[in-house]
Amino acid sequence: MRLAAPPPDNEPAGHLNVFLGALRNNGQVCGTDWPIVMDNGCCVATVLAPAADSLDERYHGTYVRKCIAEARQVGITFACSPIGPACDCADACACANPSAYVLFTTFLTLESPVRCMDCFGPVPLYPFTARPNADFHDVISWQSDYQSCDHLQMNCTVLERAATRQMSVIDSALAAAGRACCARLSELAGKPFYYYLYRDKGRSAAREAQRRCPACDGPWHLPATLHGCFDLRCDNCRLLSNLAFNLRRPNDDSR
Repeated sequence: MRLAAPPPDNEPAGHLNVFLGALRNNGQVCGTDWPIVMDNGCCVATVLAPAADSLDERYHGTYVRKCIAEARQVGITFACSPIGPACDCADACACANPSAYVLFTTFLTLESPVRCMDCFGPVPLYPFTARPNADFHDVISWQSDYQSCDHLQMNCTVLERAATRQMSVIDSALAAAGRACCARLSELAGKPFYYYLYRDKGRSAAREAQRRCPACDGPWHLPATLHGCFDLRCDNCRLLSNLAFNLRRPNDDSR
């Protein structure tokens, strides 16, 4: 992404950061790792986009358009050019009409937190936009909070138990925020949105086999693992989970 050279008394990097933040909240760029460098009098940032056409003007939301208009008033324009596909990201969903979606991320995930339930490929957020003056700040905030918790529980040093609880328990603040995101996205998409409850440790395989949906207490064991991640699914409550990782088979590398 390239920012044209502005008048000398402006701060192009500041405008570019604001613009990138608006794009992120609209689901048009992923993450916050966008180093900015000077190149031939222009500020240039390299960003990860969900798809090759994600930065097209047709996907711009209200706040993105506002940033563009404000930058133009001080002589700044933005230009975008693709570099190539990312080597360490999952392939984007190519399904014409997904049956459902799942809100899913990890501390390693760079892509959109929305996944297709059919192919499990990442799905950009911006196609779900249906309300004026709205973006996806709530979904992006949830993803950032979830990844922070996942970092803590993977590091196993500070706040491991508290972070794991946020990811695992249905009445945690993190789960409540995520399920609220699912409800809004489901309304926009007209499709079911599932929420994933992480399961780290269990006491025994027998107890894991007896686990029931934490929301309705109904049965939710799947006959086979779905997408290498999910062993449990409640269609009534739109919840997904896994059998405890400490009790999985040795060759199970889904995490």
